[in-house]
Amino acid sequence: MDMSFEVPMAACDQRMRSLVHRMLGGSAAASLEAYQLNEWLSFVAHGTTPQGSLVIAAAPQEILGTIPPGFHVEVRLDLIKQTLDPSVTILAAAAHVLGTLTWATPGEAAEHLASGLLPERVVETLTVPGARLGFIEVDQLMLRDMTGAAWLPVELLDRHTPTAIEDEHDAFGVVAEYDNEALKDLCRAVMGGSIPGIVTYDHPLAGICAHTAGRVFCLDVDTTGITVMLISPHETLRVFAQFPEPATSQSELPHLIGSVMRAAASV
Repeated sequence: MDMSFEVPMAACDQRMRSLVHRMLGGSAAASLEAYQLNEWLSFVAHGTTPQGSLVIAAAPQEILGTIPPGFHVEVRLDLIKQTLDPSVTILAAAAHVLGTLTWATPGEAAEHLASGLLPERVVETLTVPGARLGFIEVDQLMLRDMTGAAWLPVELLDRHTPTAIEDEHDAFGVVAEYDNEALKDLCRAVMGGSIPGIVTYDHPLAGICAHTAGRVFCLDVDTTGITVMLISPHETLRVFAQFPEPATSQSELPHLIGSVMRAAASV
């Protein structure tokens, strides 16, 4: 499979790097298609190792489950990241990986488990009967987010970059302490240039109801800033508000979030 339609190669700024590293690291729902075998797995556990390897764990029931270790299978891994807000279902970002899957031997899987370096969700899934450990060699990597679709350099996986955010839901909880008007102020501040960031405009969402009209929903929080969506009957705005400096630990997030929110309120 070749995703060769016209999509630009991104410069890959810090925000994009943070987002794609978290998604590849397990902060997204993953499904896998072995397109040459016409087989699709609706759920696979995935993550990255400290060496930068992309790993999966799954219990395939059809042909993919019979492929011997060491045999290469061309696959597409789709990663879907939803908003952290439990009151709505909104797509925050998606990533698509084209590459080659190779299953580990039982002995290799045991060694990797004993090393303690596999992602926690991958380890949990390997306890399921019939589950196998696999490694994906990445050939192409695409990110779809608020700025559109763009290819990213696969060299992003050459070196594992630990995220400073250990609990995304806790980070969302800090933003959720601010009311809708405060989040609207944040949008206006970025739109007016008082706070650095990015604003994109899109068509209005279908089926807008009283629950969502005029609301601002938090799509994502990371080390570089806050991404929100403002829903109106006429258009949909996605706004990224950049922190004064990147967070280096989870404990810094309340201060950084508070700083941009206070700056927005004073505009």
